[in-house]
Amino acid sequence: MKARYRPYNPEEGYFTLIDPKDIKNHNPLLKAIDSFVEGHISVEPFSQSVKNEIEGAPAVHPKMMLKVIFYSYAKGIYSSREMEDRMRWDPNYIYLSANQGVDHSTICNFILKYGDEIKSVFSRLVYVMAKMGYITMDFVAVDGTKIQADASKKFTGNAAEFRKKRDTIERKIEKILHNTMEEGAEGKARQQKKLGSLERDKRKIEDFLAEVEKGEAPAGEKVSLTNRDARLVKDNDVKYMGYNCQIGVDGKEDVIAGAGVFDNASDRGLLQPMIQEVKGSTCNDLSKTDIGFDSGFFSSDNILHCHTEHLNVFLPEGKGENGVRQWKDDVITSRDCQLEIDGEIKRLACPGGQVMETTVAREDRGNYFYRFHPKARICPDCQFRTRCYRNTNTNKGFSVKQEYFDTLPLRALMTEKLSSEHGKERMKDRSCVVEHVFGEIKDIFKFRRFMHRSLEKVRIIWQLVCIGYNFRKLARLAYV
Repeated sequence: MKARYRPYNPEEGYFTLIDPKDIKNHNPLLKAIDSFVEGHISVEPFSQSVKNEIEGAPAVHPKMMLKVIFYSYAKGIYSSREMEDRMRWDPNYIYLSANQGVDHSTICNFILKYGDEIKSVFSRLVYVMAKMGYITMDFVAVDGTKIQADASKKFTGNAAEFRKKRDTIERKIEKILHNTMEEGAEGKARQQKKLGSLERDKRKIEDFLAEVEKGEAPAGEKVSLTNRDARLVKDNDVKYMGYNCQIGVDGKEDVIAGAGVFDNASDRGLLQPMIQEVKGSTCNDLSKTDIGFDSGFFSSDNILHCHTEHLNVFLPEGKGENGVRQWKDDVITSRDCQLEIDGEIKRLACPGGQVMETTVAREDRGNYFYRFHPKARICPDCQFRTRCYRNTNTNKGFSVKQEYFDTLPLRALMTEKLSSEHGKERMKDRSCVVEHVFGEIKDIFKFRRFMHRSLEKVRIIWQLVCIGYNFRKLARLAYV
């Protein structure tokens, strides 16, 4: 018996019914974004930049653009070209855009034009999630990760490396000029095109070297001539040009409460800026909030700042077992000595038992140090001499930064706080709260590289990445 089938012709034209209620009921993320934008975002800040009251084409509605962009970043779609393409066939994008397709340049220009408004949306989202009970500000964990910059490897290096590249380019130019005399018309045109490219590269390098000679650019530091804001960063022993992306995560539901991007390779100078970012996003003075950092944020200035601002931070010192920093070759330095403050007297006791005192900090290259000099007649019989005196022809001396010595009591209190049960619990919570957020952003949703150049632009993009993460969290908490 011959089987019968339903008619099937995929080439036949047909209409697809898009039911808004059905789409929202089956897509919690889309529902969360749609409800938030419609209920909590005003178009007035965006309208102030639009000047088409009398003439000009109607502008694309900002709520539509925000919904499409937020949904894309929440789904791990960061390319404006892919957003443009999905508005033609993806029912979710067709619903969010009300079937009004826009080109990729319009999407990109909208993001870069309304950076301040997007940041205010992030703060508004944090406020709404706090009102819903998903953010309590009892504990905030702060940490950073490195994200690769859009920087050409061809134009990345220090002054010495660029001088070598310039010499190489000059040799190539000489070779082309020599070969041009021997080739035909077609070969000459091809060589002329290549010659123009090499000359442009040479001018770009020479402009940078001229800045170095004038002292306007660093000579020994690696820079990218295509993205001057990017810095050489290290991530898992791999070095590349990138940015330091920071977040502050609330401990209740792991919602991002503050975010920022910096051109500092180290976290040490970012404690105070990140505290300000969290304060600004949450409108909270953090006076009743426990804030957890890792040892990369430690400095004497930071611990003094937190004490002055009455912030309850958990800030460990050093790396290694029991918080003791490990040094190469087992060399004894001031870190291995016991420090003590007795009024105006600053006292240092070396591992050999010799006690040294001073009262005056001396200036050296813009920093102030307390300097301690052991008695030479005692050192020859010390058991630590071989570790202390690497060169027997020089006199040993210990130097301690003034702010490090002066914050000795505060550091002792911090060590005591971290050793308490509450402190141990907080430091255990810190990694659990913040580290998996980076894992979700970088490994699951594949955000590992910026596609925009300049610090101003990448800050907008990082805000969008964090907004996308918070919307995913909101969808799981409120709409699933």
